[in-house]
Amino acid sequence: MIFAMAEDADTKAKRRRRIKESFPPPLNEIALRHVDSVQALSESQRGILALVLQKMGLRYLVDCLVLLKDQDVTIEDQDDLIRRLELSDKSQSANNVTSIEIQEGISEDADHLAKLLIKCYPDMPQSSAQALVGSEVMSASLRVVITTRQALEDARSDFVINALYTLFEESLNRIKQIINSNPAFVKAIQRSRPDWNTKN
Repeated sequence: MIFAMAEDADTKAKRRRRIKESFPPPLNEIALRHVDSVQALSESQRGILALVLQKMGLRYLVDCLVLLKDQDVTIEDQDDLIRRLELSDKSQSANNVTSIEIQEGISEDADHLAKLLIKCYPDMPQSSAQALVGSEVMSASLRVVITTRQALEDARSDFVINALYTLFEESLNRIKQIINSNPAFVKAIQRSRPDWNTKN
């Protein structure tokens, strides 16, 4: 895999934002991570999608994408798509939705993790950061980024927010202990945080 020509996170976000602004309502209100999937549709498919989402709501976006991308399903107009949505098997739809969201979210999360690496190591080239994100050593960290995003997106109650905050606070304290117990870790973190000291 070649990373040198890959978009960085800021460039990708700006590109997606420009494309999103060119979409008709309500497609111009979708999350940025879905922009590339919607852009990949034909003009007629985007028109059908816009009409269906106007009628049923943006929460059906991913379900609609699953059906529109299925080569075994023929969607000729908005009524076809609505009928397919109503008839689609719930468990199969859930599996497909999960698959699409993973594909769309993983790129955004990987870009975010690469950006964090560059923040921690300012002299690290973008291509090296992206290669490192794709390595086995960073796989668990990437899963944390993905899970954190999903948890925060789904956070709708004070119970969830308070529990997550306490979890992150405990994890942060634990990480500080790990860093301060290892001189190599202290030296590494001081590259991006020169004021770090073992009293943190």
